[in-house]
Amino acid sequence: MENISSVQEKVHSGISVNLKSPFLLRFIYYPLRAGLFGFSLFFTTIFISKYVGYLVKNTQIFKIDINDVILSLLGFILLGLIKFLENIKSEPLKK
Repeated sequence: MENISSVQEKVHSGISVNLKSPFLLRFIYYPLRAGLFGFSLFFTTIFISKYVGYLVKNTQIFKIDINDVILSLLGFILLGLIKFLENIKSEPLKK
């Protein structure tokens, strides 16, 4: 029988990023997560208010415009910025 062997080489780049580093978590991940929560909160509020307006016949048609999405981006920016500034204000990073 013939022996079959395979050689596996691991290629490492010079740059490595630790995705669980405290810096990335505090200044990128947590603000983005809070921003997405703010966006969904604003968008849900707009959606429900427009739908209720449609149900009580305040408006004849039910539609979501691009302006509603842009207004919801305000929630993304506000909550993301609040979380970012909270992380800056809190205790410094420990190495």
